[in-house]
Amino acid sequence: MAVAVCGLWGSAQAGFMEDYMTDPEDGMPDASRFLSELPLSFMPVPVVITEPAVGNGLGVVGVFFHESEEQKQQRVEGNASAILPNNISVLGLAATENGTRGAAAGHLGFWRNDTIRYRGFALVPDLNLDFYTFGGRTIDRPIELNLKGPAAIQELKFRLADSPWMMGVRQTYRQVELDLAENVQLPNPRLEQAVNRFLENHLGETTRTSGLGVLAEYDSRDNPMAPQSGLYYTANYVWYGDSIGSDVDYGSYTLEGLNYWNVNEHFNFALRMQYDGIDAGDSARLPPYISPYVDLRGVPAVRYQGKSVAVAEVEATWKATMRWRFNFFAGGGRAAENIGELSDAEVANSYGAGFRYLMARRYGMTMGIDVARGPEDTAWYIQAGSSW
Repeated sequence: MAVAVCGLWGSAQAGFMEDYMTDPEDGMPDASRFLSELPLSFMPVPVVITEPAVGNGLGVVGVFFHESEEQKQQRVEGNASAILPNNISVLGLAATENGTRGAAAGHLGFWRNDTIRYRGFALVPDLNLDFYTFGGRTIDRPIELNLKGPAAIQELKFRLADSPWMMGVRQTYRQVELDLAENVQLPNPRLEQAVNRFLENHLGETTRTSGLGVLAEYDSRDNPMAPQSGLYYTANYVWYGDSIGSDVDYGSYTLEGLNYWNVNEHFNFALRMQYDGIDAGDSARLPPYISPYVDLRGVPAVRYQGKSVAVAEVEATWKATMRWRFNFFAGGGRAAENIGELSDAEVANSYGAGFRYLMARRYGMTMGIDVARGPEDTAWYIQAGSSW
């Protein structure tokens, strides 16, 4: 009896893999049919965390595609990777060796033939992060701080006529209880007095930051989830003030440009440029986690912070076959207290390489691994979809 059950179970597994996890065009592993033909399907994305700022860890993210029957039929009939699902939902859990842990949920909506787009994420993190910058002063050795509390971000955008331009609003909320991580003591004799005073003024506090702003976006990418060609440029300004529930008054702004060029059938080239800034009179009044930082693969989060941050990164991809792709990337960033000091700021460089496998041909979705070398260490990342 047990042998018969095992045989039936093995046959069922083999049948499922053949029917839903294999592409009939080339016989290779592919999740397209699983995602587009089953009533409730999702792509589990394993997350191996090697972020130097929080240490090694594990997590998992479930990506759910919600499509109309018409969209499903289009994917069944052929390659329709440029067709966006009506909605995409994500759920995730993660934890690392330094005690960091958290849960997140998100939703992407592409409504009314992609004339309206919505993006919303909610997080409940408990983070232990190494900080080097306090009130505009940078120290040689980091102080590990614990940040816990809910956070949320939402965007609603409307397309202008039939153009690639979209305009919209952005809303953010974060409530952070800030304290020292375990086994960290203050006052610390190796820190200058101003840094000790800054930390003592902020530790043990729960601070709410609530912001509301506007954004403009230009998007001509062929597939927002895994672009091969096209441009994506966005600008936003968010104001934080007590009239909308914020304990801290300041403004933040971001200018970002992503450029993708499909040189030929085997070669792609991409360029990312980003500038982040905050408008605040007194840095000493801002909690240390508010200032933007250099965000690059291989560079620890919040390692290089300032009120003005600029980043540039290039990536070249060689498509060896339809399924397998190999990428090479390099970038650099600077952080300073104002834009005039950026040219003299320390440069944080990183470089690396990785690979991608076309996991869902109908959606153009890829998965793979990147290995990056930064100023201090080497890290590797499991990537799903676009690098940026």
